[in-house]
Amino acid sequence: MEADQNKETILIVDDTPANLEVLIHLFQKEGYKVRAVTSGSMGIRSAEHDPPDIILLDVNMPEMNGFEVCRILKQNETLSGIPVIFISALTDTFDKVTAFETGGVDFISKPFQIAEALARVRTHLALRKYQRLLEIRNYDLNQALAQLKEAQSQLINSEKMASLGVLTAGIAHEINNPISFIYTSSLGISKNIDFFLELQKKYEELFEQCDGSKIQELSVFKEQNDFSERMDELKLLTANIVNGAQRITGIVQSLRRFARIDEADMKEIDIHENIDSTLLLLQHKINNRIRVVKEYGPIPPIPCYPARLSQVLMNIISNAIDAIEAKKEMTDREQITITTNVIESNGSTWATIEITDTGKGIPENIIGKMFDPFFTTKPVGKGMGLGLSISSNIIREHGGMVEAKNLEQSGASFLITLPVQKPEYV
Repeated sequence: MEADQNKETILIVDDTPANLEVLIHLFQKEGYKVRAVTSGSMGIRSAEHDPPDIILLDVNMPEMNGFEVCRILKQNETLSGIPVIFISALTDTFDKVTAFETGGVDFISKPFQIAEALARVRTHLALRKYQRLLEIRNYDLNQALAQLKEAQSQLINSEKMASLGVLTAGIAHEINNPISFIYTSSLGISKNIDFFLELQKKYEELFEQCDGSKIQELSVFKEQNDFSERMDELKLLTANIVNGAQRITGIVQSLRRFARIDEADMKEIDIHENIDSTLLLLQHKINNRIRVVKEYGPIPPIPCYPARLSQVLMNIISNAIDAIEAKKEMTDREQITITTNVIESNGSTWATIEITDTGKGIPENIIGKMFDPFFTTKPVGKGMGLGLSISSNIIREHGGMVEAKNLEQSGASFLITLPVQKPEYV
């Protein structure tokens, strides 16, 4: 019974009993399971009830010819992949073009040549078998690709969380400073408010009494309490509060920009805003030890995934800072230069972001490995070796590329190239 289930099934649709008898005997002798029906409608119902591996279909039949039957079969998603071989007598007018247009894969002429009929059926059964195998392999590959993309997404998020962990201390420091401005300024304003309230009372008394001695008393009071200086201080304290609040807002916005989950679609952004936001988040690492030079060129809005591009900039600028700090002796001329531009190449317009540093450079023997996953020169616990690999993948996803090289004197350069127009395959 199990062996019988493994046999391939042939459905024969022919209104001539003699033809059916010959074909049934021929294919059963070769070990195939054979089902035979005498009309097109019966053939359709039989195929729908139990789909065969191949169908032999007579062209000239009453009520419904073979071409009509084939069209109906091909419209059925479950049956559309079953190969159909047309059967036609040599004396019949057989339109080969129509046969192939309706979905047929081959034809057998009557009277039957046994070797030819067997060869054609075997060939198309084998092709169908390989087609099914290919569909299975394609499904497995698509599943593997989906899992790979999911794993890549998890790696990106893991690297992002690692970056956020490194940034936490610096962000706390950056937010703490403006909060201190606000707190101390608020205390100062509170004290000055008390003074002005007292001053207001004296003005009220003055107006009530209209006594010249009171005016003199008010002038002395103002002079003794540094009225002019207090007014200047009040303006400064207020300005400090505004400045501190603006800095907090900028830091929080930059952090949200970096940490958010990207939109499903690309959006056009100002690259310079992304760079500035990244630099603000890294301010605690740059501090006053490293000079940042921004040489921004005129760049139109670029289509990209903003958070992912921010992650690339974060990785590369962080590495530049680490490369400078890794020098045995830092000088007062340490510098990171960020240059943006637009270039024309191969008939397309590209935006470039070049990040150079005065660090110790990249050993020549590792330049070719820098973008490999899990490759790192940092000590254990200092890096997972994913930052540059993920950055390279993100830029390729945008239709661009990232390159690294050493500078002639000292330091290294990373060049990011992005298309100004949205890539067609994104």
